[in-house]
Amino acid sequence: MKHIVVSGCSFTHNNRTNIRNERQWEIDSIYEWTWAGWLQETLRTTHIVHNYGSITNDNKTIARSIIYKVSDLLKDGVNPDDIIVIAQWTTLTRNSFFITPEKYQSVNPATIYKKNGEAWAHTTDYLIEGKDKKSPYQQGYFHLTGGYNAVNNPINIDSLTFEWFDKIMNHTERYFEWFEYINMLLDFLNNRSVNKIKFFCMNNNFSKNYLHPKSNPPHYHTKEHESVYKCIIENKDICNTWEQKELEFENSYVKSYADKIDFKKYFWFFEENSLHLFGGLIEWSIRNFDYNLEDDTYMNNKLPKVLWREMNGMSLDEQKKYLERSWYGHTSSILTKKFVNDVVLNWEIFK
Repeated sequence: MKHIVVSGCSFTHNNRTNIRNERQWEIDSIYEWTWAGWLQETLRTTHIVHNYGSITNDNKTIARSIIYKVSDLLKDGVNPDDIIVIAQWTTLTRNSFFITPEKYQSVNPATIYKKNGEAWAHTTDYLIEGKDKKSPYQQGYFHLTGGYNAVNNPINIDSLTFEWFDKIMNHTERYFEWFEYINMLLDFLNNRSVNKIKFFCMNNNFSKNYLHPKSNPPHYHTKEHESVYKCIIENKDICNTWEQKELEFENSYVKSYADKIDFKKYFWFFEENSLHLFGGLIEWSIRNFDYNLEDDTYMNNKLPKVLWREMNGMSLDEQKKYLERSWYGHTSSILTKKFVNDVVLNWEIFK
């Protein structure tokens, strides 16, 4: 058996990672399978997928979790040639903070992980229970900023994360730290002869037109008074980033790390001639969704034909209302299956 170590945000795993069971992600409903679920199902007879993605993961935690699981496999004697690594990088703005047991228990010595199996909001603890921890959060956890909404965990650092977001965070600072961790991950993998590596992004993290749009997303080319449904379902509207042909990093600190990364070798980007460069799964999803997609039934389960999995089970009118509330969501199961078949399995790491 070969091993595929993957990590990412909620576009890779719908729940928290390894809170109790390393393989818990496999019991997700087929209607909510991410690309990782379909990759495991497609290659089940030859590969084992280890999914370390977690909702609200930031890019540091994605890199760290991959290093953790690859180290675990190597310790167990797995040949480096039998290990494949795929990182689905998340949006730039997220961050994380490591919280030790001493700190969160100092607030309340009786504070322990909830016995009913629910994780604290915006946290992850990817250590394997029974191997590197006795119980969830026993060795600490990562507080994930996610979308910077208040979570009020036992040790409440909401004010700290809000202040960091307000006074420190910007795209340059995020690039610097992200690229530092990409270099750390690549050095770790290459030094251990793990050479089958591929990266892709949740969304376009690179194009200036995307990061600083002249119009309000998602109405890039569709008139503002038109519905979001017309915008992204009928018009498949995404930002035009075609003019910027190369990755551009002006800050010298950022360039010191960016120049060491072979983006053409390691990154898959969604590209569409004369429209988009450096795109991610969100842009791919919008451009590839169609209600006329071929029906797909798996194990007597007909996959919902929707753009985002949040729209599962909704009527057309309900989908339109949902999109007005939130124009983007998570790529649906029928689309993530298509993404695996049309994109992922064609990467050179599977040749």
